[in-house]
Amino acid sequence: MKLEKIETKTLRERVYDQLKSLIVSGHILPGQSITLRALAKDFGVSVIPVREALFQLESEGIVVIENNRSIRVNVLTPQEMEEAYRIRLLLEPWAAERACENRPEDAVLRVKRILDEMQAAIGNPKRYILKNSEYHFAVYSYSNSPLLLGLIERLWCRIGPYLIIHTKVEDLVKVQKPHQDIFRAFAKRDTVAIRDAVRTDLEEGARFIVSHLSALSEGVP
Repeated sequence: MKLEKIETKTLRERVYDQLKSLIVSGHILPGQSITLRALAKDFGVSVIPVREALFQLESEGIVVIENNRSIRVNVLTPQEMEEAYRIRLLLEPWAAERACENRPEDAVLRVKRILDEMQAAIGNPKRYILKNSEYHFAVYSYSNSPLLLGLIERLWCRIGPYLIIHTKVEDLVKVQKPHQDIFRAFAKRDTVAIRDAVRTDLEEGARFIVSHLSALSEGVP
C-alpha cells in the first residue's frame, strides 16, 4: 500500500519559506514596502499566518515592520554587509568541511548537475545568482547540521537581494574558478581544499558587493 506523504509544515512555516524565497530572489527588494493585507491576498490566506511569518522574519533582522501594517525588507549598510560576510567566513567553510566528511556517494552527481546549470546561466545574472545559492546550499546540506544551515540561510536572506541587483555578466566571468574548486574538493572529500575554495569565493564576493555599496552610499554612480 502506497501512502501519501503527510505535509508536516504549518501554514505559517509555508508562508515564511515563500517570503524568504521572494526576498532572496530579489522579487521583494531591500527598502521596498509591502503591506500585510496585500501579502495575505497574494498568498490566498488570512493575515494571521502572514503576520506570524513576518514577526519571525523581523526577529531575524530580515524585514522591518512599521505601525503593524507596512513592511519593508531591511536595508544593509556597507558596514553591515561586511560584518555579514565576516560571519559567513566563519560558518560556511565549516559547513563545507562537514559536508565533505558526511556526504553520500550520490551527492557528487547532484552537486555537479547544479554547478553545470549555474555555469550555463552565466548570461543571465539573476538566474545565475539563484543557482549559486542552490549550489552552495546543496553542498552545505550534507553537513547534517540544521542549526548551522539555519544561521547561514539567515545571512543569505540579507545579502541575496543585493547580489541580484548589482551583479552583471562581466562580474560573473571572474568568479568561475572558486566554484569549480569547491566541487573538485567536494568530490575528493578534501576538507582543507574545500575550506580554502569557499573562503576564496566569499572573499571575492565581499570585495565586489561591499565596494559597490560603499560607492553608492557616497553618491558615486
